[in-house]
Amino acid sequence: MKQMICSVGDAILLERFPESYDVAPIKEIVEKADVKLFNLENVLSDRRIYASSYCGGTWLLAKEDTLDDTLKFGFNGCSFANNHTMDFSYDGLFDTINAAKKRNLPICGAGKDLEEASDYAVIETENGKCALISICATFNDAARAGNASDYLIGRPGLNPLRFSIEYHITPDHMAALKEMSAGTHIDGRRNRSRMGGYTPMPPEGCFGFGEYNFRESETEGKFSRVNPVDMQRTENTIKRALVECENVVVNIHSHEIKHDTDDEPDDFLIEFCRRCIDAGAACVIGTGTHQLKAVEIYKNKPIFYSLGNFIFQSDMVFCMPDDFREKYNMQMGLTAKEQIAERAKLGNGGLHNDVNNFRSLMPFMIFEDGKLMKLVLYPLRLDMHTGFPALADQKETQIIFDYLCDRNRQFGTKIEIKNGVIEVQLND
Repeated sequence: MKQMICSVGDAILLERFPESYDVAPIKEIVEKADVKLFNLENVLSDRRIYASSYCGGTWLLAKEDTLDDTLKFGFNGCSFANNHTMDFSYDGLFDTINAAKKRNLPICGAGKDLEEASDYAVIETENGKCALISICATFNDAARAGNASDYLIGRPGLNPLRFSIEYHITPDHMAALKEMSAGTHIDGRRNRSRMGGYTPMPPEGCFGFGEYNFRESETEGKFSRVNPVDMQRTENTIKRALVECENVVVNIHSHEIKHDTDDEPDDFLIEFCRRCIDAGAACVIGTGTHQLKAVEIYKNKPIFYSLGNFIFQSDMVFCMPDDFREKYNMQMGLTAKEQIAERAKLGNGGLHNDVNNFRSLMPFMIFEDGKLMKLVLYPLRLDMHTGFPALADQKETQIIFDYLCDRNRQFGTKIEIKNGVIEVQLND
């Protein structure tokens, strides 16, 4: 059976579309697909709700009817596990899920407990069913959903993908690190807790310094691994979904990076995506870091390490808890948008000052009996003032193509421009 899947990246729509904005060019492409996906990266609620003491960088809240504008593109599936899922605690979580359900929009990635949050959503089409799984690697631990126990009910939250990190350093650096630890007593309280059995010991062969684990090595670097419990749960969900669905799509939201820039996937992310394909997923769609990452064809299945933004209005918030003002030592009386502007002055202008955050891809995949037959990437260019997407022109398409070619070298993925779009060369 042939099934066509189209997806975009992160949608952060905080203000309604004006009448002048035309969704038709993108909608015409999206609606050709059977499965049409986006990642919702803000909370939806029409009532006054509690803000969490933490957020995904900025507390992102929009009125419920903004979802109607996003759906004008024709989407029929939504992932919701990301670093903003729990910006407004449990009320914000449930209001958002209910907003999707009222519109008959399949949504996944968060719920009343871990069982619900990690379950797949089913998208029914004329060409069979497709399952969507949504999981997030970037989150405050309080946002993580939990299972019920013999007496306690489960904890609402998002579907988590945890990971561990080791930092490898030379013998000289290890000696200096141990000297600093002894001199500052940074681990005094933690070591007492370890002696009592309350805090786990560092992995064998590692030295714990603060929250970090260091291993002596002749080669320095950072190495991350996926959490085996979260990985196994996801693999089991993929296999369970394949019993009733033709294809399974996994959305992974991650802001983690390998080195110093946002365009290179971390080790654990590569491990996670490949293991999802090994378990039977048709594709893995990465979102999170706002910028494009590489496309990999692994075992003839696509992995998009990050599609970038689809709608980007994170600086157009209409409300903010006082925690934000206090964190950045701002004066009283500033509006939410004024606070965002003040924070931008503390660095290089913030995310909305980087043009790379306004370039993205919309992949269109054709599968036949589980085999990828064709993969086209539609380049998108977002307006830097409104955050709204449009199909990229010839010049922007070339810029995105060249940018993607550089990132793809790590995985050997070959692409070419055909008829104004980017096509991925597939192995026979």
